[in-house]
Amino acid sequence: MVLNYRMFTAFEDVDFPAWDSVRRKSGHSIFIDPLLIRAIENSMKATCQFWYIIIEEDGVPFAIACLYATTIDLTDFADPRLASFIRRMPGVLSRFRKLKILSCGLPGLPGENALALASPQASPQVLPLLDHLICDLGRRFGADGIFYKEFGNADGELTAPLPGLGYSRIAMPEMYCFRPSFQSLEEYCAALRAHYRKQVNRSIRKLKRLGATVAVLTDPLEILKAYTPEVHALYFSVVARAALKLEILPIDFFRQLTARSKGEVELIVFLIDTQIIAFGWCLHAGEDYHALYAGLDDHYNDELDLYFNLSYAVLDRALQKRPAKIYFGQTADSFKARLGCYPEPLYVFAKGCGPIMSRIVRYGADLLVAKTPAVPAFNIFNTPPDSVSS
Repeated sequence: MVLNYRMFTAFEDVDFPAWDSVRRKSGHSIFIDPLLIRAIENSMKATCQFWYIIIEEDGVPFAIACLYATTIDLTDFADPRLASFIRRMPGVLSRFRKLKILSCGLPGLPGENALALASPQASPQVLPLLDHLICDLGRRFGADGIFYKEFGNADGELTAPLPGLGYSRIAMPEMYCFRPSFQSLEEYCAALRAHYRKQVNRSIRKLKRLGATVAVLTDPLEILKAYTPEVHALYFSVVARAALKLEILPIDFFRQLTARSKGEVELIVFLIDTQIIAFGWCLHAGEDYHALYAGLDDHYNDELDLYFNLSYAVLDRALQKRPAKIYFGQTADSFKARLGCYPEPLYVFAKGCGPIMSRIVRYGADLLVAKTPAVPAFNIFNTPPDSVSS
């Protein structure tokens, strides 16, 4: 196998037929689709630097990867014990709080990776070349650490070479998924045990008492008109309460995503009169439906069970679209388990740059990302459907 590569610093310069050839052969998701990558690059240029790599075998496109470099605040997602220690570090040691990282991946896509091979079996030949390029970029960028993110158990063959290349595997918050066996929220509720059905109905009644309404916006122009800076501020409210602040996205990210989509993007909104008090960004891609990001008005959240009701509205919409699988994200573990979701493990692979950071990552990997307690499975259905269980 003779491998060579091409590297691009702007996605508009990428060889699109070659890129799409690998994407289709690999069966990778929409998350390395050119339309979505352009939206991410255009909206995140202020805080990220991007590179795109095409690896070829004897001139035939064989692997593709997205890379980005940025600066992170380690206290935003580290174990609380480590985060507290870092905040108290004096003087020169405080530099370990703000770290330059280079990632094989894309910002703004939790639970997804941006590495695709036409044949995963060729990973032992492809990844050493790719990692040589990434490490060289890391030295030029002055990176403190290099990451490959985020992979699941099904990616074991693809990521197998990384430990041998010096990377530590770090567990991330699990992705909560739902395999639908119902055609509507009403049918889902009918299948619930009485206790859980009462909880759902109680939350929905709270909405009705104040006259809140739900709308699903699918037209890009309608979404762009509705998603104002004031509405985007509700997203910041959710981020401020999050235990893990992996990435904070500007309003332009959502606008670019909407403007460049082909109808895959949906915005579910809750309104009182004409005021949006909650929203959920969703993406219907192929056989999958993704609940991406949410925003909530703190003034109404507790009174109206906004987070619970938004989750029910997303579930209802997703069931109507008849996907094979619904992705509900990586937070609110206990509630999502009670919703009928099951967890799928996710991992990043990390390596420190230089002697100090290499030791920190190698020996302190388990402290770099805050861990959440394991959540037990809930027996919520009268007769649990086979497709809901993991």
